[in-house]
Amino acid sequence: MTRAVAILDTLGEAEGRPLSVSEIARALDLPKSSTGNLCASLEAAGMITRNGTGFGLGRKLVELGGRYLSTVDQLRDFYELCRRSAHISRETARVAVLDGLDVLYLARYDGTQPLRLTANIGDRFPANCTATGKAILSTLDPAVAEDRLRGRALPALSERSLTSPAALLEDLAATRERGYAIDDEEATAGIVCLAVPVAGFRTDSSPFAISVTVLKARLDDEFRAALLKDLRAIAAGLENPMIPQGVPANGG
Repeated sequence: MTRAVAILDTLGEAEGRPLSVSEIARALDLPKSSTGNLCASLEAAGMITRNGTGFGLGRKLVELGGRYLSTVDQLRDFYELCRRSAHISRETARVAVLDGLDVLYLARYDGTQPLRLTANIGDRFPANCTATGKAILSTLDPAVAEDRLRGRALPALSERSLTSPAALLEDLAATRERGYAIDDEEATAGIVCLAVPVAGFRTDSSPFAISVTVLKARLDDEFRAALLKDLRAIAAGLENPMIPQGVPANGG
């Protein structure tokens, strides 16, 4: 089972490029014969599909992923709350969970002014470079966050990324104080992201955050305040399912 999952991970990391049995075997340091047998079993189950001389991920994974996501009521609520928000309804918003020191994006809402060059569902980004990651990390006890970051080399996505644990811890302290996180061109030049943490997302209580992404040139103080008002209203709606769904997410 572990080897089968490793094959799926390897094909996923190939980002759509078909991989031959030999390439998969080399990547995982596995015998070619057993790799071929595993690929045949995964193909029979619909988990991978043959594409020319190689393999790619199969549609069964999409089906299973869709079934998983359909069980998460908050994701359905997220899209509805975004749609009814006064300002975020026109923007790009996302849901992300923390996985180690990465964030994994579970949902993406595209409004009437979407930003295409941003994270999609299933993408992983370094938490230190993203507003969602910093929002989630800010919910940790400061001592726990410091211990988790101690001695870690933090990756950079732009020249503004926070790559030292000390700088990130300082940013997390500021995030706790103001109640929201900011990615100020730390992932992509010209792009700003605002995020807030949300409690009670899943039954396992994994931390998660919601965010909105805009062009920096558009983000004046008034627009920032309006987006944060919407984000906090969406967070409140996700945390408390008893809030009437007919009430606009901006409280108006």
